[in-house]
Amino acid sequence: MTSIEIIDLLKTLIGKAKGASKAVMALQKILLSLLLSLLTLLGLGLVQPSYGETRYKKFQRQHVDSRGPGGTNLYCNTMMHKQGMTRPTCKEFNTFIHENIGTINNICNAPNIQCKNGKENCHAGVVRVTDCNDTKSSPPPNCSYKATASTRRVVIACEGNPLVPVHLDR
Repeated sequence: MTSIEIIDLLKTLIGKAKGASKAVMALQKILLSLLLSLLTLLGLGLVQPSYGETRYKKFQRQHVDSRGPGGTNLYCNTMMHKQGMTRPTCKEFNTFIHENIGTINNICNAPNIQCKNGKENCHAGVVRVTDCNDTKSSPPPNCSYKATASTRRVVIACEGNPLVPVHLDR
């Protein structure tokens, strides 16, 4: 629902309130306050719409590639473009994990550790990865990346019940 549609809805509610009882008018005022608060939060970027992609699905899209060994500049260039990380700007750094999703999900069962943001919902594990660094030599969407393949410790944030990965912390 767009901001204009919400404002039109509010005008309609206010118009109908003129002939309504005091209780109905009070409920409409509360609804108006809630809608305006939501609009404010959306405008400030504190509440973000998902556009149909859960945080878990976004994590999978941005960080999981169980099929490929990765490790080459061509791999990074192709995957970053294919996974939508070269528009509107080139994402500076991204890590692709080369393990099956079950292995990655299982990291969420490791002991909790502190994330960079101070929360205690992160977990560590050792996996095969390709790190992609933007070389800043080409403008979007033709971004150019330098690849580094390794087996290393990653830290992921997990949420939900059951816990699933939602953010690659480091």
